[in-house]
Amino acid sequence: MDPADFALKNPENWSLDFLKLVLTQYQFLQKLSQKLPEWAKNQKIIGGENVNIEQSSSELTARHKFSQYRGKRAADLTGGFGIDTYFLSKKFEMVDYCEPNPDLFEVVKHNFESLVVNNVNFHCCTAEDFLNQNSEKFDLIYLDPDRRSEKSSKLVLIEDCRPNLIDIQDTLLHFSSKVLIKYSPLLDIKLALKTFKNTVNVKVLAVKNDVKELLFELSNNTEIEDISLSTLNLSGEDIQDFEFRLMEEENATVAYSEPLNYLYEPNAAIMKSGAFKSVGKRFGLSKIAQHSHFYTSEKLVKDFPGRILKVEESTTAAGKALKKWKNAKVNVISRNYPLKPETLRQKYRLKDGSDEFLIFTTDYKNEKILITCTRNL
Repeated sequence: MDPADFALKNPENWSLDFLKLVLTQYQFLQKLSQKLPEWAKNQKIIGGENVNIEQSSSELTARHKFSQYRGKRAADLTGGFGIDTYFLSKKFEMVDYCEPNPDLFEVVKHNFESLVVNNVNFHCCTAEDFLNQNSEKFDLIYLDPDRRSEKSSKLVLIEDCRPNLIDIQDTLLHFSSKVLIKYSPLLDIKLALKTFKNTVNVKVLAVKNDVKELLFELSNNTEIEDISLSTLNLSGEDIQDFEFRLMEEENATVAYSEPLNYLYEPNAAIMKSGAFKSVGKRFGLSKIAQHSHFYTSEKLVKDFPGRILKVEESTTAAGKALKKWKNAKVNVISRNYPLKPETLRQKYRLKDGSDEFLIFTTDYKNEKILITCTRNL
């Protein structure tokens, strides 16, 4: 039933507070069915504030995030709505859940009882308080710092989030050989690597070419020589993964070329990871220009982790070439180019759509070029 219809039926029988509660639960169940279908099947699941489910991991990302971890004991020090704790409980014999908000704490505790999850210890406290009182060792400690201020604005800097990982990272590594930290996709990876001690791996997790999570794994192993970066782009049954080492990227060289028969655009996870030279070298591709991040080849490379386009034409005379595209449906991409896609569409009267692409970019000769492509089906 639509919540508006429900609210209008016999309103004199319902208090305003009760109606708000019902509508909040209805909205929560709608979000839950999209984010966590496994829980949505259980009719006893209840929700708190909708922001709690909005900030939570999805079932898809949580499954992949913890797929390589297992052991006797783990701790989720920023439990929130409990989705990450739930999937940790499938991998570890015992999990400790921490959440300082008493109302959310009771909601999650109820939901875990409804889901018959029996291997979770619940602690209504902050991560800092838990660590101060703790004497146990863990196989994994997981944190997803709160990235919203008291005024609900989004936070990006590590020191602004709660808990502040800069202050407690030594304590975390004292209690566990592995610490996994989830951060916003907006975070600068290089800045984070300078901030976090003992980082051994960074994972960039994307869903349908939209980066959802950055995951930093810290270790108390003092023999760390290089950092690995792994990228994962999930789209239905298609999984694109690419791994490289930080030193590999720094030492890699790449050839440059004008657009050849095929053009390649790395997926969003690779772009966020900064594997701009490694991905080209690994697949034997030349680059259009240093900062354009398009790659090209004479022969098709089918397993490239990203979009593959067939080049039809490349020209420096964009205005002349665009005359035949007036009022036509075409996808517009602008990278390392002074005008944004929406400006280009308006200027040249282009409509969005179809399997054809107009790519505005700059080549290795520092010339502005237009590449006309079709989707390689």
